[in-house]
Parts: sequence; C-alpha cells; structure tokens
Amino acid sequence: MADRATRPGSRSTDDAYTIRRYVSGDRDGVLSLYETVFGDSRGGGEWFDWKFVDNPYHPDVPIFVAERDGEVVGARPSLPLPLSVGGERELALVQVDPMVHPDHRRRGLFTRLAAAVYDHYGPREPSVVVGFPNEAVKGGLEKLTEELSLDEGILERFPEYYRVQNPAALVDAAETDLLKRLATRLGAGVEGYLAARDRLGNATAEGRVERYAGTPAALLAEVAAHRPTPHATAVRNRQFVEWRFRNPRYSYATYVLRRSGVPVAALVVGEQRDVGPDVAHVSDALPVGGGRRRSDRLSTLLGRVVSDYADADLLAAAGRTIPRSVLASHGFVGNDRFPLSRFTATYWFSARPITDRGVDEWVLNGHHLADSDAWRLSFCELEVG
Repeated sequence: MADRATRPGSRSTDDAYTIRRYVSGDRDGVLSLYETVFGDSRGGGEWFDWKFVDNPYHPDVPIFVAERDGEVVGARPSLPLPLSVGGERELALVQVDPMVHPDHRRRGLFTRLAAAVYDHYGPREPSVVVGFPNEAVKGGLEKLTEELSLDEGILERFPEYYRVQNPAALVDAAETDLLKRLATRLGAGVEGYLAARDRLGNATAEGRVERYAGTPAALLAEVAAHRPTPHATAVRNRQFVEWRFRNPRYSYATYVLRRSGVPVAALVVGEQRDVGPDVAHVSDALPVGGGRRRSDRLSTLLGRVVSDYADADLLAAAGRTIPRSVLASHGFVGNDRFPLSRFTATYWFSARPITDRGVDEWVLNGHHLADSDAWRLSFCELEVG
C-alpha cells in the first residue's frame, strides 16, 4: 500500500483542494467522514476493512478523496464486484457512499470526485460502473450525464418489496400526524391480510427445507451453479460467498431446499445488527436462473422464512431475483405503490460503461446492458453498498 507522501493520482485545484486516490494514512479521516456525514461509521474499522481492504477483487483500495490542508473533506468510495454477463466474468465497480463534509459542500467536490473515478478507470479494468443512488445522489449524477456516459447506460428505480408485519415501525417519530394515522389504520387490517396470504399463497415444492446458521459457502456456490443465467449478476462462487457474507453489520441465516438429497434452491436472510426497526432482508435467492419450478421452490422457502421471522417488524426483498408474483403471494408489497411509496426511501439502479473509448450502444458479451431485463440483482449486490 502506498504511503501518504506518494499521493497517487493527485490532482490539485485552484481553491486548495486536492483530489487524489486513497492511501493507507487516510483510513481514520475517511472513517471520521462517515461519522460526520452519515451519523455513524457504518460499523467502524472492522466493516471498513471487510468492505475495502480485504476485498479480493482489486489490489488497491478504490477510494478517491478530496483533501484540504491535510484533512480528508470528501470521499468517493467504490467497491470491486465480479459480475457474470452472458456466462463471462466482468469486473464491475460499485459506487457507494459519496461523502462531502458539510463545511465544504457546494464547491463542486462531488463532481470532481466522480470525474476522478471515471478518468482513472476509463483506460483499465473494471469495465462496468454500478450504483444504487438515492434521490440526492441521482440528481448529482444527472448533472454529469455526458461526462459519465449515462445516456449509454441505465438509470431506473430499483424495486424493493416489504411484508409489513408491524406498520408502526414504518413511521419515524418525526413524521406527520397524517402518516401516523395511516399507519394505525394499516395496522388494523394487516394481520388478517397476511394470514389470508399465508393460507392461500404458498406453492409447495417437493423436498425438505433445512436451515443453517450463517452462510455455508460451498453449499451456496453449489446451488448457484445449478442453473446458470446469462443475465448480468454477481458471480456467486465460493470465494465471493465467503467474502460477501462476512459483512460484520449483518447476521445471516441460510435456508436450503433439498430434493432427493440434492440442494436445488436457497434463500439467505440477513438481519442488520443493533438498529431499529427489526428488518429481515431476503439477501439472496439461488439459483438466479430458472423458470416455474424455481419459482415454486423459492415460494416454499419463502413460506418457511415468513414463519420463522413472524416477530420481525418488516421483511424486505429487492431487485428481480424473486418474481414479483411470488413475493406478492407471501404478502410483500412494492414500495413503488401507495402507501409504501410515502413511507420508504427510493433507491435507483445506475449502470454504465466505464471506458475512454466512444460507446454508441452498450453491448457486453452479446447482452444489451442498457436494457433493465439484462440484469438480475438483489440485496446481494445492493447490501454491499
């Protein structure tokens, strides 16, 4: 790892800000910036090292920082992630946690940091940039449409689904009286609605459901390889599973459906530590590929998850790896519809080529990646951000 004196990729600006690549001496400054901007350090040093330093897919820590007078005042972290596109491996760069200290905002640092990432990686691997921006970050990206090749990529709402088991958990103490009254009314009918869904909606696939504490990497990799998909999705081999589910902010459990002793489908459920409300994420669904038989198997597993997590405030799923019809049959509702659209934050999915060559149409391994149907992502990819 380079020391601070080398300042790789350093670019000075007229107003005394320097935009450069991260070096090991920046660790405390970046963690402090997390605390200032987000109100917590996202899990502290253990989490930071898991996410950036111990990531097995890139030799360097892919963070750009903005520095002034020796202090880190902005950062643009990225996360290398292996994708499978058309059965071929491609390295993606997931953009996460853009940060500018409140005292240094409105000085163009967000734009400069985004441009620095693009300029550095344009002529080298990785070839794909992926992000899950909120509304504020999405607005900043849209101001850089031409510079960041947004027109050649995709920017669309990332679907999320919730099974609301405790409606009061959706309402923060600072929310309006109107929303509180609405949550109360929802609470009056939600128990009966979910009970009806649970009676009528469960598909039953042949086999036996097993639950494992944690995430058995070899077993999950075996299930993932059962039905490979041509869609763009994370490469779920053993190395990936071992790294991905070491996230210290979550505890995980795995549900596996076996048929004649063979593991044919799996769900991973994650619970974030020491936060409220109590939300259980369906963090992954395997295999990613498959048709009606896969849907029935996932429904069987989801029925077991719903039963085991009956005391959770919310169950959540995201992306396209579990069909919306399967989620709906278990009482999950999309947050693109009222009333959840009023209670939950919106994430967007952004993907674009990162290259210093001209791109008229973004095709990779025969797949048009500007088409949302080319992707199969879930909390597996979103949760690393």
